[in-house]
Amino acid sequence: MEVENINKKMKEQRSHTNGIDLVKYVAAILVICFHCEKVFQDPAVNHLFKNVLCRFAVPYFLISTSYFVRRGQNQSADYIQQYVKSLTKSYLFWSLIYLPIGFQWIQENYSLSPMLYPVAFVAGLVYTGTYYHLWYIPAAIFGIICVQWLLKKSGYVVLFSLALLMYGFGTIETYYAYIGNEELKAFFDQYLNLFITTRNGLFFALIFVAIGFFLRDHQEKIANYQKYFGLSVLATGVLLVVEGMVVYSNIGIDKNFMWMLIPFTSSLFCWSLFVKVEENIDIRRLRELGKYYFFIHPLCILWTANLVNSYDFFANTWLQLIVTLVATHLLSSLTITMTQQLPCYYFDLQLMLKINRTYIQKLI
Repeated sequence: MEVENINKKMKEQRSHTNGIDLVKYVAAILVICFHCEKVFQDPAVNHLFKNVLCRFAVPYFLISTSYFVRRGQNQSADYIQQYVKSLTKSYLFWSLIYLPIGFQWIQENYSLSPMLYPVAFVAGLVYTGTYYHLWYIPAAIFGIICVQWLLKKSGYVVLFSLALLMYGFGTIETYYAYIGNEELKAFFDQYLNLFITTRNGLFFALIFVAIGFFLRDHQEKIANYQKYFGLSVLATGVLLVVEGMVVYSNIGIDKNFMWMLIPFTSSLFCWSLFVKVEENIDIRRLRELGKYYFFIHPLCILWTANLVNSYDFFANTWLQLIVTLVATHLLSSLTITMTQQLPCYYFDLQLMLKINRTYIQKLI
């Protein structure tokens, strides 16, 4: 009887995560769309697609990741330490994969002395990532550690107050064109000259990680309002589009931060937490694919760009996007098969370091 209850509980937990995994898979596809060239020819439509719809993906990843981290912490006291350790190993592996491309990008866009390459490497590793999409990992790690520490020292009131304040500072990059205070602009300019972006663990990730922790800690109370989540997603989605048009009217430095991303992604996560998914959908497969989509897609974007330069036939932006999506899916599927069949030492970090050393020496 006890075994049956355990199995029933495990089945209920899996069913509660199926909707989340499905949304994460869609979000992974939207990340690829965002990083590709212009999708729609009309500037306003393209802005709404790439800088409004696609923008929810990363906040959703942060909320879902922190939600499951909090759940794991409630089951094991050292879960966060083990999770961060495992995520760091994966991050180091992919950082080494993209290191040659990252150095090549630096050579093409900055006049940086080879003597400063070690500094650039350290900055990339702990802050911006060795390639543009990898910033998410150190940001998520920082957010998780910081939120855990703040909750121990204070509580959710202080945590959310601080997180909203940090996010508010980050939104300056989005609403820069609307700011009339020249002193604030000058201060922000100095910050960007030193730290490049506000899209990091402190200003961006902190609020979404806090939301993930909060939703896990108050899941039973939140479940009482599940019938309103669909309406909440619709309402906050409309407001997000309105904010997107406001941003489009006066585009600032970047468009990473929008206020309505906070309630929209929170509502979407709550909705996906209780939505029912058809049993014939292989959620576990989608979960694995989505993970590798994120890590692999820049390689496929670069490959597609080479096709565009070689064949005019691929100059069509929709064709580029389709080729990139198909290539990412095939390479991700191949990677999943290889990781399941090949021994772990094949992916040892020391081996990857030796492989990349040759390319780094050529770049230097």
